[in-house]
Amino acid sequence: MTVATNAIGDLTDASLSGGGTDFIDITNHASSDDAREFVGGLTDFGTLTLSGNYDESDTGQNYLLDNPAASAAIVVTFSDASTYSFTGIIGKMDVDNGGLDDKVTFSCPIKISGKPTTASS
Repeated sequence: MTVATNAIGDLTDASLSGGGTDFIDITNHASSDDAREFVGGLTDFGTLTLSGNYDESDTGQNYLLDNPAASAAIVVTFSDASTYSFTGIIGKMDVDNGGLDDKVTFSCPIKISGKPTTASS
């Protein structure tokens, strides 16, 4: 997983949520069978949320922390070596100290902007 060519270390989860296509009501007096009519509007491809163990020396994590609201090239590589690439807007990275006897973790949302591309190896 890279953000602006920076590998993000110590990731424990990358989840995609939200998104969808808006439905636009185009019903009019000439619509047949007294039924509403719809067309698909714009598509939102959702948000990728990265989570992991925080490492203050990790270049990728520092990039996320230092660049909220930045637009960046994102490449996600899956276990089958296929890739999912898109431009994303980096959200605010949260760091949780986990308490006295627990690990320090981070979470960072990245909003997908435009349509992602996929490639198989």
